[in-house]
Amino acid sequence: MGQDNQVKKDSPLYEQNSIQYSASSQNENYIDIEKEKSLALINAWEANEKAKAQTNRAYRELCAVETWENNMKTALELDLKKMEENLEVERAEYSKRLKKKIPEIEKIAEAKREKIEKQKGQESIKLTKMSEKIIATPGAYPPKPKIFGCF
Repeated sequence: MGQDNQVKKDSPLYEQNSIQYSASSQNENYIDIEKEKSLALINAWEANEKAKAQTNRAYRELCAVETWENNMKTALELDLKKMEENLEVERAEYSKRLKKKIPEIEKIAEAKREKIEKQKGQESIKLTKMSEKIIATPGAYPPKPKIFGCF
């Protein structure tokens, strides 16, 4: 009776049992492969999403840095323009002040010239009087040095 439970290799039942056994092992292998495939797809999707998130974050950070840089450059350029405008205004005011001082300087210079001419004329008159005096008294020129009696 032990032989009844065992299926002979020649019988068609042996082939059915072996086919069922191999089919069930193939199904298990197929299921394992499908699980591995789905796990691989999930891991790939996760890695892709992480890469997207990192790329998006990096892109946002780069955009933020670029925006900050542009804002700072714009602010500096505006400061420079304001300084240039202020310098132009100050230059114009200073130029006006200097132009107003030019006539005063010319007036002072003219007064000094007149004073010098007047002194020149007085020196000329003084020298003329001295020469007339010397001519009038011929023995007075050259003047004799005074000798002190204590030596």
